[in-house]
Amino acid sequence: MTSAVIRRAQPGDLPTLAALRWEFRTDGAPPVEERAAFEPRFRKEVAAALADGTWLAWVAEVDGLVVGHVYGARIAKLPNPVDEAETHLYISNLYVRPEHRGRGLAKDLLDAVLADGDEVDATILWARPGTEGLYRRYGFTASPEIMERR
Repeated sequence: MTSAVIRRAQPGDLPTLAALRWEFRTDGAPPVEERAAFEPRFRKEVAAALADGTWLAWVAEVDGLVVGHVYGARIAKLPNPVDEAETHLYISNLYVRPEHRGRGLAKDLLDAVLADGDEVDATILWARPGTEGLYRRYGFTASPEIMERR
């Protein structure tokens, strides 16, 4: 089996990151934007977010090709006077191309983003159907505290 490399995403990865995001989000949902418009917009916005640290990203590389990624964003909390970290970690877009699944790449990507989550109060994510088992193995549970409005 070929070994994988998990590393921080670099600016040169942006075209592949855009393609992976497209694959991830259009799997089961029809796009409302043409791919030719989406990918340049993604590259521009994500390049800025990676440059200023708003988002961090890691990629899984096999034989020199990026085949998966995950993103993490630190969310600052308001200062508080109790013993509680003042940052949350939000994990998004954990995705591995189907032909590379079953090799532990999602686990390796999750390990990488969580390793950057030291000194956070809570780590949050929205699990896609069928992925809850992976997250539960890392101690994620459904929270009675988080609410969402769409």
